[in-house]
Amino acid sequence: MRTPSWGEIEEFCRSDGWDLVRETDHSFFRKVLPDGTVLETHSSFSSSKTMSANRYALILRTQLQVSAQAFWDTLRTGEPALRPSAPLPDMPPSLPAWLIRSLKREVGLTDDDISPLSEVAALQLLVDHRSSPGSTRESHPTT
Repeated sequence: MRTPSWGEIEEFCRSDGWDLVRETDHSFFRKVLPDGTVLETHSSFSSSKTMSANRYALILRTQLQVSAQAFWDTLRTGEPALRPSAPLPDMPPSLPAWLIRSLKREVGLTDDDISPLSEVAALQLLVDHRSSPGSTRESHPTT
């Protein structure tokens, strides 16, 4: 699956009629749908950086609430996305944020390393790392 850059996420928001709410180290956007639903997202100032497929799927499903087809159509045409769009394919559940953070900080994995992992496999990697000789952390609960 092709994933967008953060610059393309921002371009989508502008084409889809999102309001720029504030800018810090990220650009924060908000869109109110006709039914009153408030959507919020943000994009990194690292506009050329891309993201993992799982992160992209999560952003589509929970923040932008459009299909990948509608996302790319909006970028191609510059016209707002049609909602509701086709349902998103079933995606494996995302890993908990604490587990992703621990795998990055302690084990040194990247988003691309983490994205294909099941929760069981990710937990096992963390447990194995924490229990290995030379680990800087002692045994911690993983729940």
